[in-house]
Amino acid sequence: MLRERIADGRTVMMIAVEDGEPVAVGSHQPVDVDGTGMSEIVGVATLPRFRGRGLGAGLASTLVEHARETVQTVFLAAGDDDVARVYERVGFARIGTTLVAERVSD
Repeated sequence: MLRERIADGRTVMMIAVEDGEPVAVGSHQPVDVDGTGMSEIVGVATLPRFRGRGLGAGLASTLVEHARETVQTVFLAAGDDDVARVYERVGFARIGTTLVAERVSD
């Protein structure tokens, strides 16, 4: 499914490499909504031993630059406050909180 999304341009994936090995990854998912393009930054992750070097922030920044070439709005959701601080360093601002609802079995 991911290969199909990449081939169709519905997912753009980027990888940071050190010594030929992937150490961080992330993607954005552009869509056109009523003629206004938007893309969500998703799945930004860095291997634990490479954290604290700015790889996640650099990758997120590069994904935003790429997304802004074709869409008007770029957004994301941070999993916790530490992750939110990484995104704030690359220019994102907290504007709200999301909630997830689950259906409760009867």
